[in-house]
Amino acid sequence: MSTIKTNPAIPGKVATAADANATYAAIQAGTAALSDINEQTEWATWSHIDTVTDEQVFTTDMQTYCNALDYYILTSESYVVINLGGTDPVRLNWTPALTYNFSGELLRVHADINLDAVDANFALPALLLSNQDVFYLQLWYRDGTNTYHAVDCEFGYSVTNYIDQDVTNVEYTNGDFHDFTSNFASWCNTHPRHRFRCSITGFIPIVASGINRVELRARLVDNVVLPSVTFREATMVAVMVRH
Repeated sequence: MSTIKTNPAIPGKVATAADANATYAAIQAGTAALSDINEQTEWATWSHIDTVTDEQVFTTDMQTYCNALDYYILTSESYVVINLGGTDPVRLNWTPALTYNFSGELLRVHADINLDAVDANFALPALLLSNQDVFYLQLWYRDGTNTYHAVDCEFGYSVTNYIDQDVTNVEYTNGDFHDFTSNFASWCNTHPRHRFRCSITGFIPIVASGINRVELRARLVDNVVLPSVTFREATMVAVMVRH
């Protein structure tokens, strides 16, 4: 086990600057991961105290985004960037491109946003088909050659409490049957969900050319049934999980 020399003060002796600084210089020289301005905040990992661990794992290159003021109205059935206020897309940028050092490293990205409102012209059909009351979120990244790629995950959110069971012919206990579709659709149309938090997390494995952008996109399933939804108050964070 290595040791770092210290220089204790001797009673009755006035310490010089060199005496006082010698201990700190020895610590810096003996611990290569430290700098003289103590800027390496995550140098210690589990492998420093667990001798069985083969690889050190730590996080670097964190980027964050936050906009709590502006709105974005989504009307598209294909993926578009959520652009709050029309001027502030929910995205993170790296210049130069963020690169991977070793195989097995991952870029972890998380985004969340509020569904602020549902279009007033929202109208469910009697029988709900193919998630017509749903919008989807997806993360996209741009590699070092400026080519966009979708992260392989989608999160879908329903704006109603509608169910996909057939309620056209529900039997009463007395043997009569009733069609509840109009009743149920009417209730769901007048009680849409709003002001709820939506989130998505993605992991991006090694990209040879690096990554210079990550952004949050969204789409509707059926903009005839659900013409639009309004987003507000978005945050995003990305951090590289390195060896």
